[in-house]
Amino acid sequence: MRIHRSKANRRVDRDRRVARRRTLRRTARASIVAVILGGVGVQGLRMADARGWLSPFRVRDVRVVGAGVADPRVLVAEAGLMGRPVSWWSSLGAYTEQVERDPLIASARFERRFPNRLTLVVEERRPIALVELDRLTPVDPVGRVLPVSAFQEGWDAPVFALGWDEDPALAGGRLKPGPVLEAVTWLARVRSEYPALYGEISAIDLERAGTLTLRLVHTEGVIVLDRTTPIEKLALVDDVIRDLREKGVDYLNMDLRFEDQIIVKKG
Repeated sequence: MRIHRSKANRRVDRDRRVARRRTLRRTARASIVAVILGGVGVQGLRMADARGWLSPFRVRDVRVVGAGVADPRVLVAEAGLMGRPVSWWSSLGAYTEQVERDPLIASARFERRFPNRLTLVVEERRPIALVELDRLTPVDPVGRVLPVSAFQEGWDAPVFALGWDEDPALAGGRLKPGPVLEAVTWLARVRSEYPALYGEISAIDLERAGTLTLRLVHTEGVIVLDRTTPIEKLALVDDVIRDLREKGVDYLNMDLRFEDQIIVKKG
């Protein structure tokens, strides 16, 4: 019994080695064929290109979607596509990155339309606030200055009025670290966590010490807080305003700077 079992084991091992060698030979042949075909394919494309056979696939039209403020012609020029030997199947990653360098563009992507057209889909940056510098300047949530007029259709952002004379914008097109940038970052959190309240803010007066005075669209009174005021306290503002309205009470000032209380000065 031991002899028969030993012969059977050797036979199984031999069969496995044979099968493994066959698999390796098939893999090697397939790899060689792939390399040959790949080389032929590349050379074939080059020959076809040289003879003009691929000209119908050259990109001839780029349509821009999503540009409301940015100039579509500028975006196409920034991409650098036109005049380049770009085909429908070409990699477009580098051209996308060039578009996204535009300060007005948050993201971009290309969609292909056979045989020779592309659609450039962009998402524009929108201002979180309009800061009163030497002019009314749109600024995005990370402090980037948007290099266009603040008076754009659909741009409805609070106006930041500074209580001191200083230009907080760097030459590189961003706000300097300091009270203005901190206030812009704070306002971005308000828009994210309390969008209804953000939509009610028409203007913000900012003092150098960090005091913020919010002016709302539908109320006469102002809301006062500073950089140490927990943002969660803003969740109470709507309830307080509603309660005052139900009681027929006008207010001049709602102060959130005190811990665990809101002080209301009646009008």
